[in-house]
Amino acid sequence: MAVNRKPTTPPDDGRETTRRLLDTAEKLFAEHGYDGVGMRALAEEARVNLGATTYYYGSKEALYIETFMRRFRPANAEGLRLLREAEAASRGKPLPVERIVDCLLRPTFLLELIHPHFHALLARNLFMPPAFLYPVMHKEMKPNMEAFIAALAKALPAVPLDLVHMRVVFSMGALLPLSAHFGRSRVADKPKLTEVILQELVRFVSAGLRSAPAVPPESRPPLPHPPHPPSHEPNNPTG
Repeated sequence: MAVNRKPTTPPDDGRETTRRLLDTAEKLFAEHGYDGVGMRALAEEARVNLGATTYYYGSKEALYIETFMRRFRPANAEGLRLLREAEAASRGKPLPVERIVDCLLRPTFLLELIHPHFHALLARNLFMPPAFLYPVMHKEMKPNMEAFIAALAKALPAVPLDLVHMRVVFSMGALLPLSAHFGRSRVADKPKLTEVILQELVRFVSAGLRSAPAVPPESRPPLPHPPHPPSHEPNNPTG
């Protein structure tokens, strides 16, 4: 029986190779999208052997997923940690809407300022993810969204639940042009200014979340929730 000797953790030189691959992939995929980047061109810009891309990631799809998830997963986990910490301190009372929104937006907002290419990659994947990424994102985001929706529903009993769902989607969208603009302005180097901008974002989003419905619930059909992940038909990307 053959033994798979591929290391699960690369040695030090392997870590440097994977770092260059991921950093380069983040930049190129953000600028050109999944279909616009070939593996050979990516390897050349990262200054690594083409074979290294296959050795460490196996496929272009796997590299794309890891490129996105290496930043998205920790930010997602940090948001949920902040929310759970705030809920524990509230001792069962509804949290202020601003506190919930801060927990939701803060990790991603700060991450996008530190890594200016990530905001474009996030925008692509929130609005038009490749089919193979959608189930991965859905699985990652589902527990968080359920927790934040539950916290907001508790804080906003007068807002219909389907409208809370839709307004949370609006809230995440508010991050994208903001981070793109300020990421180029080096705001991340100015912590006090960054905090002021974040607080204004939280105030803006919170006001929208708690506002009265534009159309009374009895006068409109139910609003759609985000769709379930589509089935993925494997493709054969070329490099």
